[in-house]
Amino acid sequence: MEQVIKSLDALYINICVTYASLVFFYFFLSSDSPLGPNSPLYKRVLFGVLCGAVAAFLDRDLFRLSGTVYYSFEMIPLVICVFYVGWFSVLCGFMLKFFLTGMFTIDNLFVAVMIAGICYFRPWRDNNIRTFAIATSIVLVIRLIVSAPYLNSWAIIWSSLGYQLVTLFCMFICYHGLGGKFRYVRAFFREKENSSMDFLTKTFNRMGLEEHLKAVQKNHSGFGLAMLDIDFFKKVNDTYGHAIGDDVLVRVANVARMMLRKDDVLARFGGEEFVILIASGNTYECVKCCERIRRAVESTVFTNADGEPFKITVSLGVANYQPDKSWQENIIVADGALYQSKTNGRNRTTSF
Repeated sequence: MEQVIKSLDALYINICVTYASLVFFYFFLSSDSPLGPNSPLYKRVLFGVLCGAVAAFLDRDLFRLSGTVYYSFEMIPLVICVFYVGWFSVLCGFMLKFFLTGMFTIDNLFVAVMIAGICYFRPWRDNNIRTFAIATSIVLVIRLIVSAPYLNSWAIIWSSLGYQLVTLFCMFICYHGLGGKFRYVRAFFREKENSSMDFLTKTFNRMGLEEHLKAVQKNHSGFGLAMLDIDFFKKVNDTYGHAIGDDVLVRVANVARMMLRKDDVLARFGGEEFVILIASGNTYECVKCCERIRRAVESTVFTNADGEPFKITVSLGVANYQPDKSWQENIIVADGALYQSKTNGRNRTTSF
């Protein structure tokens, strides 16, 4: 009876350690975006290393069949890792476990075979209960093959079977539990992204602009701020109707987005005005970027409801962002440059 209680204690501790550790690591690494197979490399490496450390910890409580063959819960964090973060992350985890648990051992050899078999089905791409069932079957079959020569009494057979079932049950709890957290985090960031996007143009709105401004201030020592305004936009609405006006806004946003680089940010500031954060502290580079947009819009052909073509132009104002001023004060400076472009005849870029 005492031995049963000790076994249950070890089982409970291992389950709690596994589940709590994986959930904590997942949330910690999902602070700014959901952790997954396409996350930054350092996040995938870190999660894999943490899973490997948990696997090595779980390797302490063993169900021995011989001096070199035994069962443990070590596979659980590695299997969960490959499902939610991918092959590279689990490779990092296995390598850490490999070095912490004796390196070239029979156990590590069969763990490597199990991981390779699971990775063959690419569960990070097709993460569902069917793929999970395949993964657990691979673990179960390989374990049974390895342990078959040592199952020489009914007591060992039943104990082995019970340990296998408990392991699979624990694996399912962790898989299902982390899956719920995964969906929650994905939904949270999707809702956050939707709330920071302009519904019509699919550019950032003011809230999204402020969030990206904070990120840009951290990652760039200097950057430019530009205001873009569609020339005579009211005339477009009055002449062709608001539906065509909306189409003009969408197409101007698309053209501007195509002319921007990866680190630049486009946001709709209101009405027909857009703000551009340009990831360069060089005024000449900022003006060049704005000129690319201006010329691209100028050469774009728009059509009215009857299919008749017309063209529009945009005016832009550029200023270097001053970190010692608030973003509203910087907007005022860029807006002053934009006003100068309009005063001087529109369809031009002015820098302050």
